[in-house]
Amino acid sequence: MSKDKPINLESVQRYLEKKFDDALDDAYKAMRDFARSMDTTRLAEVAYKLYEKFRPDIPEGKKGWGAEGTLSIDEIKLWGCTNNCVTGDL
Repeated sequence: MSKDKPINLESVQRYLEKKFDDALDDAYKAMRDFARSMDTTRLAEVAYKLYEKFRPDIPEGKKGWGAEGTLSIDEIKLWGCTNNCVTGDL
């Protein structure tokens, strides 16, 4: 939702394709597999903590939502494999 209106899915897809470029498919698969590694109740409980853990590192001197950073797909895959969130290690 944005200003009480549904977000246009096509515009979200274009935005993600632009930002992730060739890495979009790998990022999508890693996040999907990670989400499937735990039950939905637990996932909902830790969603914001996951965002904080996985959000891209922002280079020093940059700030704000538009700042570009680097997302570690390998870290997402590792957490999905070890399932640390379910055991409370978040």
